Amino acid sequence: MQDYHVYVHAQSGGKSATNPQYHQGESKTAVQTPEKKVEHEASHNLSGIKATGIMLGTASKINSFVGELTENVVTERRIALGLTSIGFVALAVYGNPVTALAAAGAYYGSKAISYGIKVHKENLTANYMKQLSGGTVKMGR
Repeated sequence: MQDYHVYVHAQSGGKSATNPQYHQGESKTAVQTPEKKVEHEASHNLSGIKATGIMLGTASKINSFVGELTENVVTERRIALGLTSIGFVALAVYGNPVTALAAAGAYYGSKAISYGIKVHKENLTANYMKQLSGGTVKMGR
């Protein structure tokens, strides 16, 4: 049988690595430091964000399938707007409320601008048709 010789070239101050005095800084009990506690809370918030994102994504997909099936575009858009609002609320609850407020402001601001542009284009078209017809269009009896 062959003999094996193991050489260790580490300085441990004359103490063995298996000696309890070697690990003076570590305690035997599981004490949660503030850094670990914050990390745990952040991971808890992250899991809430992920769960909310999965639920909203699934609800959005179901909404689009039902909208295609029923061809009810107005209801589909209203539900999509509601899901988006729920997403902003979830971001405020699980994440940063300031970020959620900024994102909601940007989203609804762009929606308002888009709606204003659409109304302006329709008004231009209506005015052009009015000019082509020679004046006012009378509707009714």
